[in-house]
Amino acid sequence: RILLKPNILAGDEPEKAVTTHPAVLAGCIRLFQAGGAVVSFGDSPGMENPVRAAKGAGLEEAGRRCGATLGDFGNGGVLDNPAGRLVSSFPAARAVHDCDGIVNLPKLKTHQLTRLTGAVKNLFGCIPGKRKALYHVQFQDVMDFCGLLIDINLRLRPRLHVLDAVVAMEGNGPRGGDPRPLNCLVLSADPVAVDATACRLVGLDPTFMP
Repeated sequence: RILLKPNILAGDEPEKAVTTHPAVLAGCIRLFQAGGAVVSFGDSPGMENPVRAAKGAGLEEAGRRCGATLGDFGNGGVLDNPAGRLVSSFPAARAVHDCDGIVNLPKLKTHQLTRLTGAVKNLFGCIPGKRKALYHVQFQDVMDFCGLLIDINLRLRPRLHVLDAVVAMEGNGPRGGDPRPLNCLVLSADPVAVDATACRLVGLDPTFMP
């Protein structure tokens, strides 16, 4: 049971480059199904219903046409995180609890807080609903917040990261920027390698990304 975790920040049409493109999701679904996996997908937007956002972004239809299931990102349960540096546990969406492995499908975009959002940042969407807003209040310092992201990544440990940089976003990201064609996908089992490569693609020093 493989959970594909796209970026579904909001129910905006794919051409705005706010979300992982439906074609990337569909392609990954077909590849993992061909390998024998039972595939689900989804994300938990901070300010919108997960199902409504997936439909608005065209991802729900793309997944349904491929025979994948939209996972439950509206409800969740606590995951213990004994090795965490900042949090010893955190809530995770029911879809995370119900899978055997995660494949991360982030979108390359600028981000007002973390400068870029890519593989590491995308797993924040595994936390359901309004709890994400509370974490932003709790960890207002950018380095502390990024430490939380690292805790989440080390606990969830996706098996693969596929960064959608076919059309990225520059400017006022992660939602208000402009689409920018880069015409590439970045794949790795290492999220830090993905994000460092993404930085170099857009001319940003990787050490400048918290």
